[in-house]
Amino acid sequence: MLLRDRLNEFELDWAQAAVRSGLISLKQIKGKKILIVGQEDAFDAAIGWSFAAWNDERHAGVRAEQGRYVDSGAAAGSFEGIRSYTDETFAPEEADYVVLTGLCCREANDTVAGTIDRMGEFRRLVSAVLSLGCERILLLSDGRVYGRLGHGFAASEYEAGQTDPCAPGFEAQYTLQALEQILVSEARKAGKAYDILRTGLIYGACISMRENLATKLAAKTAQGEEISLTLSRDRNSYISIHDALTAIQFVLTKCPANKILNVSGLQSDVTDGELAMFLYDNFPEQCRVNMTSGRQGAAQTDAEGAEGHEGIFLNTQLIRHYGFAPAVSMEDGLIILVKSLQNTGEVFIFDNTYLGKLEKVQKILLAYLLEIDRICKKHNIKYFLAGGTLLGAIRHHGFIPWDDDADVMMLREDYDRFLAVAKDELPENIFIQLPHTEKGNYNPFTKLRIDNTMFATEFTGHFLWMHNGIFFDILAHDRTGRSKWSQKLHLMTTMLMRSIVFNKWGDTDIAGGGGHPIVCKIVDKVKYIVPMRFALWAQNRLLEFYKNRDTGYLYDGMGRNLSRGSFPEEWLKEVVYVDFEGYRFPVPKEYDKYLTYLYGDYMQMIPVSSRRTSHSIVLMDLGEYSDFRV
Repeated sequence: MLLRDRLNEFELDWAQAAVRSGLISLKQIKGKKILIVGQEDAFDAAIGWSFAAWNDERHAGVRAEQGRYVDSGAAAGSFEGIRSYTDETFAPEEADYVVLTGLCCREANDTVAGTIDRMGEFRRLVSAVLSLGCERILLLSDGRVYGRLGHGFAASEYEAGQTDPCAPGFEAQYTLQALEQILVSEARKAGKAYDILRTGLIYGACISMRENLATKLAAKTAQGEEISLTLSRDRNSYISIHDALTAIQFVLTKCPANKILNVSGLQSDVTDGELAMFLYDNFPEQCRVNMTSGRQGAAQTDAEGAEGHEGIFLNTQLIRHYGFAPAVSMEDGLIILVKSLQNTGEVFIFDNTYLGKLEKVQKILLAYLLEIDRICKKHNIKYFLAGGTLLGAIRHHGFIPWDDDADVMMLREDYDRFLAVAKDELPENIFIQLPHTEKGNYNPFTKLRIDNTMFATEFTGHFLWMHNGIFFDILAHDRTGRSKWSQKLHLMTTMLMRSIVFNKWGDTDIAGGGGHPIVCKIVDKVKYIVPMRFALWAQNRLLEFYKNRDTGYLYDGMGRNLSRGSFPEEWLKEVVYVDFEGYRFPVPKEYDKYLTYLYGDYMQMIPVSSRRTSHSIVLMDLGEYSDFRV
């Protein structure tokens, strides 16, 4: 069973974070067996799901189980299986990795007797784990191990924090230090590889952890309730559950053994006031925080009930030096957390995307989609919504909420007819961007650009002498061969020639190569000696190679789906109309087959934390359209 059938969209988002991160390769994780031993709560389960996520798309053969150490009775010293997160199970002694979740971001306020008992039990647990024969043991800890820190002092892994037995939180500091020391000493004696990962304060949607100021403020904001906050100039290190789970897998697979490592999130070392401002900026109607001055570094609620500051500030240079890169910023993480708590049933989206201009951009695109529709109806030109615009029409009856462009597609003959009338029919403020209409532009398809606007992507931002206005893509689907071998040859040569044009244009290397890495390396060298004018001619000749031939098959030679191969021309034979932002637009009658070809299970949305926008826009100016209405 797939994870999306077991988890909601917020849980699925963090469960898949490590797989999406690109920090752990399939080779490093494939076939591994992971035993998770801890408190049997939501955090342990999240770790299990994050390993199980490798099997959904990557078929990695990973096995993850949650186990309980049996400390008494006839089975004392053994492990009892509690829950398996993957289809196949394994015996504890088969484990490659053991993750001990310890007291990471959990309450640790035992009595003296309770602490002594905990130490004894943990020592026996470590001894039992060391007897399993696993490759590596990872103990999770957190920043409380450093105790109180001075203002602006970020604790590095092997630096001693400040210890004050009379200070609040000392119990947790002492206990965490003791657990770490037990693992280190026992693992060294046994000659076993170990690591300790100390996290910032973990927070996240649908995950119950030890409460911290971020989770308190988020909960109050979601409910629209008032909260008093005692300000501190000191910073706390936080980490989203997404990055915490990724860090666990990263340490086990990429970092040297026998290390202690700190980890926090992206832009997540923040003051209490900054937390409040993130929430107020994004939820001004619900965030009701009363901020008061107080004792700097107060560690608990004061006499008036105002929330205090924890004082966990981590130096994470070491894990970043090994290549770890957190993905979720504090602001994004808080937005996700609050919206998950509000549970409105609406599709999740970041409302602060594009400086609040995304809705305006979509309205502008809708107006020009209506203009294209008018022209095509006037001249009896068949066209369809394409790509993400088509997907949005079927799944959302409008734009995908985070989409920032629009696409239409035509068959080659209709595309040529559209270009023949476009100059006379389009409004004067629309520039038809093609290689022959603008020097330095080498896109194989048509972009309609709106004058006096700026919408430059990370790539086109390098070519500001070109028109970089708000764009609308028009693509042609061309015919390809009838037989499999002719299709394969046609697609491969088109891909190679497009790579020459694009990489010569951007002065970048042709990387990858899939099943043809040697061919791509050769073509990468060839691109420097092939004149751009010839490369463009050859590219266009390949796109139209089967023009006017009834082969029965099409391919997306112009767009981003070239690698998906050919598809039957009959899928684009008939038109039906569907609702899109309150209007009716044409889509292929066989849209289900076509969208499945493009996206697989197209009704599944991208992960919550990725719902920013589809393009990396680096320069944006709506000009006179900043208050545009359709």
